[in-house]
Amino acid sequence: MLARTAGTDAGVFTNPMAVSTDGYVYEHEVGFAYDSASVYAESGPVQLGNGDNIMSVRQVVPDEQTLGEAVVSFKTRNYPTGTQSTFGPYTAANPTDVRFAARQVNVKVTGAVLADWRIGVMRLDAIPSGKR
Repeated sequence: MLARTAGTDAGVFTNPMAVSTDGYVYEHEVGFAYDSASVYAESGPVQLGNGDNIMSVRQVVPDEQTLGEAVVSFKTRNYPTGTQSTFGPYTAANPTDVRFAARQVNVKVTGAVLADWRIGVMRLDAIPSGKR
């Protein structure tokens, strides 16, 4: 977590600027040095209807501008406070074969290369497989 006290978005400046707690001004979003951190985006829980049915997921269809620059993984649960299972990571292809079943699924996309990558709306090939 970066300690920042004030900042401004890009607009007047080429990149966003922020001031740290020690008074230094930093230019953000320059280059791809993440200091060994991995850059990712994660959805909230996805479920069918109100979550009564188990969904069987067979494929994911990525909306990725350049396939192969990100990997996708899934965190699943059968109950909100239940044990979480992880599936993947899968290298995004069009489509990507996966196989798991759960009531709730979180989708996590992680950058696989130090470059710009873009993920749009992903589609899951999922069918209801009943109540358990």
